[in-house]
Amino acid sequence: MEHYDISNKGGLITETDDAPRAYRWYRMNYSSDEDCQWLDENPLLNNLFKEQLLKAETRPVFYQDEESLLICLRGVNLNKNADPEDMISIRLWANNNTVITSCNRSSLSLQDIFKNLENDIGPKTPGEFLAVLIERLAIRIEDFFEQFEEQLDAQEDSIETADSRGLGTELGNLRRQAATVRRYLTPQKDALDKLSRAASPLLTEDLLEEMRDDRDKIARLLEDLELSRERSMALQEQLLAKIGYEQNNRLYVLAIISAIFLPLTFLSGLLGMNVAGLPGTQDSNAFWFVSGLCLLIAIGLMVWFKFKKWY
Repeated sequence: MEHYDISNKGGLITETDDAPRAYRWYRMNYSSDEDCQWLDENPLLNNLFKEQLLKAETRPVFYQDEESLLICLRGVNLNKNADPEDMISIRLWANNNTVITSCNRSSLSLQDIFKNLENDIGPKTPGEFLAVLIERLAIRIEDFFEQFEEQLDAQEDSIETADSRGLGTELGNLRRQAATVRRYLTPQKDALDKLSRAASPLLTEDLLEEMRDDRDKIARLLEDLELSRERSMALQEQLLAKIGYEQNNRLYVLAIISAIFLPLTFLSGLLGMNVAGLPGTQDSNAFWFVSGLCLLIAIGLMVWFKFKKWY
């Protein structure tokens, strides 16, 4: 179980540092048996909070009691070779002198907080720790959405020239990403809304105001995400129309070719019958006459189709 003592100046307290401790940060992995046993034996938390910290899957939610609070959040997965929509679950419990974070994967937002603590510019209180974590998660969600918008813009610009099958796959991936992120951001906005209205001794009015700003940012991103979803659906319809147009063009060309060769096929079939009395069987020039006739019929049909503006 990793834990760090934090001074009231927002820095890590080392063994050689005698600065007073403001709070202790426990950084646990809920998939670790050792960490789970430690949490199970911790008398500070009730069973509900322990259950939420150890769940394999959680949706964003907020709980509080008289002296502590717990919030489950989601952040986009920006780790190397990871899918952003595979959102990381981060759970945080805090009272006036302890912070417990529970996560089973590396979180860049928690890494940011740890780096700030190493540089003595980290959160000075548990409430500030929570506010910073929410802010870092919101910033990375916003960065992901900007990249999502850029990809969607690129699909719009290339829809007329790109390969239909490849573009359809990319659009499907974008829609899947949007749906997955929206699934977690909607309850996350509700959880942050409850948190911003909470009356907790851990949260000052300034911290609550910062959290309201982050909640509003999530709400705006949800609105933009819904707009992007509609854009992707419109692009999907445009792509289907483009594919249908291409198929109709190919079928039209095949129909023109079939119409040209239909009388030629009839003529060749008629003259190819193995019966007595066929004209020209004894004439050495009959082949060239029939070939010339077929050529004239083909040219005549093409001229007529052109006159009718069929191609």
